[in-house]
Amino acid sequence: MLRAALKGMAARKARLALTSLAVVLGSAFIAAALVLTASIQATVDALNAESFAGSDVLVQPVAPESRGDSLIQQGVSAETLANVEATEGVERIGLTVSGTISAIGDNGKVVGGLAPTMAANWADEAHDRELRDGRAPEADGEVAVSAKFAADSGLGLGETVTAYTPTTDQTAYEIVGVYGYSGGRDSISGGTEITFTTAEAQRLLFDGEDAYSALAIQAAPGTDADDLAAALEPVVGAESQVRTWEDYNAEATAQSAELTGLVGNFLLGFGLIAVFVSVFLIANTFSIVIAGRLKEIAMMRAIGAGRGQVVRSILAEALILGTVAAVVGAAVGVAGGAGLTAAIANSFLDAGQVSVAVPPTAILAALAVGIGVTVLAALVPAVRASKVPPVEAMRAAAKADRPITGITVTGTIVTLAGGAAMALGLTHNLGGDKADLAGTAVGAGLVFVGVTMLTAWLSKPLVGALGRLWSWNFAGKLGRRNAGRNPRRTAVTASALMIGVTLVTATATLLTSVKASIEDYFGEAVKAELFVTGPAVSELPASFDPAVMDDIRAIDDVEAAVEVYYDIADIDGTEQYVNTTTDFGGIVDLFGGEIADGGTGALADDEIAVNQSAADELGVGIGDTVNATFSRGTEAHEFTVSAILADNENTDGWYVSPAYVEEFYTTKPMMALVDVADGADIDAVTAAVDDALAGEPEVSAQNHEEFVAEVTVFFDFAIIAIQLLLGLAMIVAVIGVVNTLILSVLERTRELGMLRAIGMTRGQTVRMVIVESVTIALFGAVLGIAVGLGLGWALQNALADSGVDVFAVPVTLIAGYLAAAVLVGLLAAIAPAARAAKTNILGAIAYE
Repeated sequence: MLRAALKGMAARKARLALTSLAVVLGSAFIAAALVLTASIQATVDALNAESFAGSDVLVQPVAPESRGDSLIQQGVSAETLANVEATEGVERIGLTVSGTISAIGDNGKVVGGLAPTMAANWADEAHDRELRDGRAPEADGEVAVSAKFAADSGLGLGETVTAYTPTTDQTAYEIVGVYGYSGGRDSISGGTEITFTTAEAQRLLFDGEDAYSALAIQAAPGTDADDLAAALEPVVGAESQVRTWEDYNAEATAQSAELTGLVGNFLLGFGLIAVFVSVFLIANTFSIVIAGRLKEIAMMRAIGAGRGQVVRSILAEALILGTVAAVVGAAVGVAGGAGLTAAIANSFLDAGQVSVAVPPTAILAALAVGIGVTVLAALVPAVRASKVPPVEAMRAAAKADRPITGITVTGTIVTLAGGAAMALGLTHNLGGDKADLAGTAVGAGLVFVGVTMLTAWLSKPLVGALGRLWSWNFAGKLGRRNAGRNPRRTAVTASALMIGVTLVTATATLLTSVKASIEDYFGEAVKAELFVTGPAVSELPASFDPAVMDDIRAIDDVEAAVEVYYDIADIDGTEQYVNTTTDFGGIVDLFGGEIADGGTGALADDEIAVNQSAADELGVGIGDTVNATFSRGTEAHEFTVSAILADNENTDGWYVSPAYVEEFYTTKPMMALVDVADGADIDAVTAAVDDALAGEPEVSAQNHEEFVAEVTVFFDFAIIAIQLLLGLAMIVAVIGVVNTLILSVLERTRELGMLRAIGMTRGQTVRMVIVESVTIALFGAVLGIAVGLGLGWALQNALADSGVDVFAVPVTLIAGYLAAAVLVGLLAAIAPAARAAKTNILGAIAYE
């Protein structure tokens, strides 16, 4: 039986090659994800190891416990430095002053985005800098810049760069040097950097205080690093911490491992989706191949083969196929993971050397997935084949298709159960918000599984309806009927495409609904027509000079303009968002807010306003007092609650008098709202506001549509990323359609010969196969879109209480999915159609 299985595989090399390709892709994606994760981690670890290399012990500020504390640059005091210098065993101390900064390029815009510009003192020993041109900064008005900064900013040696922080004014510096890093790199992890004298770096980052970001200590000869760290513990004070360099590096490695692990799990999820889709393809292929070998199997049963031997023979084929494909997939995945690592390391990390790591789990997982999926997918067809009675060998007629009653009933039950769970969750009958959301999610999953099981039953009416779109001639009618003649096969083939389309449609629908909800909210609630704000992708919050507000208010057709300052403060022991503005009533009105209790007049220095939910959280009301300490404040202030705002996402938080802005994280406003007169030319006013902001590179005037687009930019990135990754499932689906059609053409060889003999031309044969292919692909896409929209609707409704209260259909994307399905059908039909057209008439008629 084994020899018979091997000979059978050798005789069907082309058929099995297409099946193995799906296994190769699934295994390759799994291996690539694991190799990429491990390699990026190894590369980042190598970069981490360069930080403070050569140091034995580090003294750094204690990590802040709250977000409010983290907004302020923390430093090691000069007093602590003096204590460290006086400690026995200290050979040398490297002083580091570093932090984020804003710098303006030659285009008038701030350099950097997600990776902000870093400021450091030239003497900083955190990284090994190598001068390429010029010299190091010697005066406070001089800077040296990294080669990446020079390239991104368009500024070079001898030119002037303007830099500042949230608490300092814009200052011009002469560029006296350009440098790189060891290994010929232009940057550290793709970021940009400017170096100053130590005093100027302290002015920018520590408001002029004699403080340091880190002390890099070299131990004296014969002094152990752990012993020195223990000796330094009592002298550094409660605001600083001591770690050996090994401990520092281990912590940095653990933090980066957490991030790369999330990325790896994200990629693995999509790899598993591709593998799941592959199951349909492999099972369908084996079903078709075995269906074509029924007489052969029955003959083997007639000459003495047992049912167990038949099952083992087919599973042996699957094992061999899966092993070969998984090995190839693992090799492709390792190579792909290494290539992606090099691309990411060079493009984003600017690593001097790429560390490719191939963990054993990558190979083992790829082999386990490839072999396991193939064998499991072949199990059901194998058991079914073993039940073929020997008398089947003497029948000339083909065996009738198995009924779909069982799977249809099961699918109906699962779908109804899922629908019931969704209904209970959406009507809040499962016992709480979390339970309702979980029940809705589980119900959506059950509906998805149930509809997948109902695909064979649904294929009858849908395939017939879709096929009528192009069955206006003889060839088209045959193609439509071929697509619907075997519902089970059509369903399995279309399911591979349906799964991918369902996932991308549901995701796109939910994210589009989120965007639409935000847009609807701003359109209805916010009265201001223009927003003065910066990009959402910047790590440093955008800010601007409050003096420009007078210029904006003076613009014709500007009825009101109000700026807002933000901070995070400690209020009665809790971390709370705090705002201040020169016009409290104006900002509440322009944001579409409402005062539930109290007045809308200017807040006195000892008064505070708060939204209802925050007030309830602390149990305070009108006339009650609270104590607040702001980010840069050194003592708590007592306030009396004078107004309570109705809950509104835009106005939620606490409000105090502008008298405390000097204690805020930044002393500059981060946003302003502009109310334009009715009937005024919005574009003209926008241009005038931008002119007033000409000296403020971080912000610009945006209308509602532009502001919402800025706020929701991450949703756009998410949609693109998810669709690209799920494209792998689409590739597997294309292979599935190609495989099914080719096997179907081979199965119908005699039928094709008869059609050709009675007058069907080659062109009609090609059109028949194309119609069949496009109908199957479009059926999978239409079903996927319908299910995806349903799941997206359910998820949107489940999140309605969280603000996602608008259901929006991504019409353009759905049109794209339908067009892609037609393209998939056309591409999948190329090889089968060509094979069918070349059928030898006489040979086909004699084919058995």
